[in-house]
Amino acid sequence: MERCFPVSYGAVFLWCLAVLLSMIGFGRMVALIVGGEMTKKAGWGLHSVWGAGFFIFLGGLLGVFSACVEANITLIIVAGVAIFVWTSFGAWRPVRADFAALPLGIWLLFAVAALTFASGIFQQTYVNNADDLPAYYHFCEKLLETGSFDDPFSWRRLASLGGHTLLQCSILARGSWANAQAFEAALCPVIMLGLILGFRGGALGRSWLGLLLALVAITTPILHLNTASHLTGTIFFLGLFVTLDLVDRGAAGRRRMAAPIALVAAGLCSLRAQDIGAAGGALGLFWLGSWIKDKRSARQALVEGVIWCGSVFAALLPWMIMSYVSSGSPLFPLFQGYNSLDFNPQRMAMPLPDTVKFMAAAMTHPALLPWLLCLLAAPFLRPGPAALATAVSAVLTALLLAYGLNLAPDITIPRYAQPLMLAGALAVMMTAGLAPRRWWLALALILLVSLPDLPGRAQGLARRFPAVFQRHGTKMPDTFNSGVVANYRHAQLLIPEGKRILVCGDFPFLFDHVRNPIWIIDFPHGASPPPGLPYKKPPEETKRYLRALGVDYVIYPDFSRSLDLYNRGFWTERVTSSTALCRIQAPFFLDYFATVESFAVSEKTLGRLGDLTVIQFQP
Repeated sequence: MERCFPVSYGAVFLWCLAVLLSMIGFGRMVALIVGGEMTKKAGWGLHSVWGAGFFIFLGGLLGVFSACVEANITLIIVAGVAIFVWTSFGAWRPVRADFAALPLGIWLLFAVAALTFASGIFQQTYVNNADDLPAYYHFCEKLLETGSFDDPFSWRRLASLGGHTLLQCSILARGSWANAQAFEAALCPVIMLGLILGFRGGALGRSWLGLLLALVAITTPILHLNTASHLTGTIFFLGLFVTLDLVDRGAAGRRRMAAPIALVAAGLCSLRAQDIGAAGGALGLFWLGSWIKDKRSARQALVEGVIWCGSVFAALLPWMIMSYVSSGSPLFPLFQGYNSLDFNPQRMAMPLPDTVKFMAAAMTHPALLPWLLCLLAAPFLRPGPAALATAVSAVLTALLLAYGLNLAPDITIPRYAQPLMLAGALAVMMTAGLAPRRWWLALALILLVSLPDLPGRAQGLARRFPAVFQRHGTKMPDTFNSGVVANYRHAQLLIPEGKRILVCGDFPFLFDHVRNPIWIIDFPHGASPPPGLPYKKPPEETKRYLRALGVDYVIYPDFSRSLDLYNRGFWTERVTSSTALCRIQAPFFLDYFATVESFAVSEKTLGRLGDLTVIQFQP
């Protein structure tokens, strides 16, 4: 509950800076273990991505044993800062000549990055009443309080292994809900800047073209709908490209580089389901392309492939274990687990010509088209196997998204595909920008993606000044004020300590997850353990099903007053929605609403607190 009270700006600023330095410190540790001069000189941007991958792996290990609690996350961050300080007095110590060699324009770029960092700490622009408050915030609170998070009735938990939740918790461990987007909005742009400026030993950072590309990258408007992974996917995918580029240039030996490859690829896979395809595609295409390019023997290539795949699997295994325990799937959507295909059908059947038209329309969305053109130009720029693999993988992943998510195209495809296509396009432009005869093509691509929305970029940058100097965002959202917090805590006190509760509510993160094990049902009938939550059945069947799973208590909101996701009027309107997925899902929501409301008549009502009703099943 303490996260409902804002932390002072200065304290959170210092903690966010500590998280960034910690990621760099862990990345330097990885570079020392791998060895090789090129890994040490890879730059703080790439080191921070390696460190973030290591942080996700370590958090996953702790989570398997329910030990990834707030105190341990804090200790990990402090340890990373200590490593950063220790390494800063060694090979990474900057000298006066290093700063003197920096171009004058880089200081302006650093000022833009500092403004972005400072304003992003309290960013609350994209808090979504239907996603963040009933689900994503709950995952963070549950992880911080209990050390893990199993939610077999949550479809959102099924769709993400949880790496992004851990990255959010790295800030929330010493912050508040006003800082829930800080890793995305404050740290990721700075890390992206480091990736671009540090590329190939800092070659891009010493050129005006590299500075321009970095400015375009960190001012690109990202399509956000909620606080889920967006820009984190970009920096991990871009970090994977830079890591593979190091491999292609012979850094530390191909097999020894399996460790950073695995940490970055596994970290990317842990963020969102579609990132699994992007990571796998980039690794597979690079492995195949470098095999052909270097003319290595089949035995060498196969051994290397096995080592890489095994390393990625090992790095991802802790999160796969937690996902299996929670949702019955070690890796969704490859394994369906508790997913209900009736609620979440994979796609709508279309004739082939209509499918092609739909995919073409999705890929030419205004937010995707400029990046798509950059990716399609990749073969003509001959960017090398790492950038080409990243670009092709980004396009293929976007096409798969357009093919498989045609039931809700407007709310899914552009924002899911944009982070990956942005990373792929940056990979192409970064390599082209260092080619003596192709720099002008890189400049043309930079102008292509930046000029159409130049006024929007400038306005977005200008809006960051009041966010810093007037502390916009330091006030907590009014939606969960002190009265709402009190109602949630008092409702929980009506239930004996230690008893499991099934919750359908607007603010489940306000409950005490240590006092009672809590499961949320964010999308009713979207995910549930076998044989599945009864649909269009008498309430007695739902009662028997839940009690067999150890659930004797249910909390639900007033469905006529719920903010968004659990509002009966909202879903009644969507029975005839133009979006196919909403039409499919609406009857499931309405059926669950009717079922739990019937419990207020047939079962024991322990009390009503505000909009919440607490039910106990009778023996």
